Amino acid sequence: MTIDMHIDAFEPMQATLDLNNVYLKRLFDIYHQRLLANADACQKLARRGISMENIKRLQIGFCDRKLNRYVQASDTLEGGGFRGALRRLGLIKVSGHEIFRGCIVEPVFEGETIIAACGVKLACPSRPAPRIILWYRYCIYTRPVWFNIMVWGERYVTH
Repeated sequence: MTIDMHIDAFEPMQATLDLNNVYLKRLFDIYHQRLLANADACQKLARRGISMENIKRLQIGFCDRKLNRYVQASDTLEGGGFRGALRRLGLIKVSGHEIFRGCIVEPVFEGETIIAACGVKLACPSRPAPRIILWYRYCIYTRPVWFNIMVWGERYVTH
């Protein structure tokens, strides 16, 4: 099967495809699936007032440091593109570590685009490290970004 497409139709279509969005959505889908598969983490959240309904509705996830199992190596086209996009967006450090490792993560959407995320460490860090990690995709916002996880877990986050 061949698809005939004129260049005038192809160029606008290509401009609307932002691979950063594709990879970003995929990352947060992986985090969400990892949380749903982790009964212990879900129980800890339930004890803190975050229901399974809210986890699913808000696509809350868990960064359990197992991203390498779900993403190809960086020496492949797909893996290099994925990891490169996450690095450009500031979600992976130069060392290759995820900024949200060990965190429950809540993405914030504007339409279908992820514009921000909040990560809260599930366990108290053993060394000096931030308990809350905020990531913003763009530098300027026209409205405040609201993270439900910070309200639900106020006692949890501050102690």
